[in-house]
Amino acid sequence: MKPHATVQLLPWRSYLKHFPNLLSLFAFLLSLLALLRYSYRHLPFQFNFYSSLSPQSLSPFPSPSSVLTSSDSSSPSSAVTVSVSSIGANYRAEEDCDIFKGEWVLDSAAEDYYYTNTSCRMIQDHQNCMKHGRPDVDFLRWRWRPDDCELPRFDPRWFLELVRGTSVAFVGDSLARNQMQSLLCLLSTVAHPEDISSSNDTQDRRLFYGDYNFTVAILWTPFLVKSYDAGGGYTHVFLDEVDEWAGRHLAAFDYLILSSGTWWTRPCIYFKNREPFACNYCRPPAAANLTRIGLYEANGAAFRAALDALRWYKGAVFLRTFSPSHFEGGPWNAGGHCDRRQPEAGWRLEGMELELYGTQVEEFRKAKRERREIWVLDVTSAMVMRPDGHPDVHGHPPEKRVEMKHDCVHWCLPGPVDVWNELWLYMLSLRQRRLEKTGV
Repeated sequence: MKPHATVQLLPWRSYLKHFPNLLSLFAFLLSLLALLRYSYRHLPFQFNFYSSLSPQSLSPFPSPSSVLTSSDSSSPSSAVTVSVSSIGANYRAEEDCDIFKGEWVLDSAAEDYYYTNTSCRMIQDHQNCMKHGRPDVDFLRWRWRPDDCELPRFDPRWFLELVRGTSVAFVGDSLARNQMQSLLCLLSTVAHPEDISSSNDTQDRRLFYGDYNFTVAILWTPFLVKSYDAGGGYTHVFLDEVDEWAGRHLAAFDYLILSSGTWWTRPCIYFKNREPFACNYCRPPAAANLTRIGLYEANGAAFRAALDALRWYKGAVFLRTFSPSHFEGGPWNAGGHCDRRQPEAGWRLEGMELELYGTQVEEFRKAKRERREIWVLDVTSAMVMRPDGHPDVHGHPPEKRVEMKHDCVHWCLPGPVDVWNELWLYMLSLRQRRLEKTGV
């Protein structure tokens, strides 16, 4: 009979000599898993997210600085009150300073800029001016100086402490996205977000900063009210109907930044009660029987509808006012360009841009009287003086410039658009101080 095979066991002490090697292997595998997790969360987002996106004062109106003060100091239910700590100890925000009135001054020390197009990989291609060969960098050396105080540099750590445990939605058009991209780049020196979007829709994204429990979202609604491309060169705009962005899901956000303006210059047919009643840039036969109304009336009606739809909202609403374009030599579709190389203090709003700005300020004044927490982030006076800050032809590679129009609407990144978030951080700091004083 064939004998059974037997297993010869070694003395137990002989296994101990391999134990340190096993521990080293285990530690190496844990390190490799951690590295893969970081790469999965951050690098694909930085390289791929924005490369997939599609392109899209000096006035007779009173300064809206009085609107800076909130009429309701109630705190969002999910916000975390942050006491001033060592992180923000050097940040100074003065209550009695109108940060929206001032001038652009040349900063000889501006070589130390917040970020570059290589250090921040979250810049949409159409605003990546340096990548596409913009030859000068002087437009990065100007800083906004209010008349009565200093505007501190953007402090990403202080910002993230202020918004810890909260969320913000940029609501509106492609300039809302331009501001969100600027914020992501300003924060990129200290933190990177995870893309937690629930769909592949590039117009509706959500990003999460896990270390700060802070969420940033973009919600696409260029008119703030319901609209769609009707063909024939017209957009149908429903002035009394707000679309899905204003749904109850907004309760998850502590801050809203509303942005609308440029799309109102397109030919539109306006609806009320689902019936067409007016138009701008009216052309027969589509608009033969419609009333011609100005942008002041139409834009005002849309803002009223949007604000009425937010009566229930308990968070803080910021209006980022109209951002002017700077076409010279013709309109956007007939040879207009913007190739200036420095700020122009003498530039003024006029025509329909002046109407849009005045409408926005007036509608938010009315909303403020209704005791909602509402603020005006008035970038208009600063940006009207920056004809040098647009991509112009440098939003496209040279081989595509023949067929593409000059972009004098959006802003280069990095560039003067970063001041929008400097101003917003100043306002958040003032708001936080008031909340701490009231003990809310």
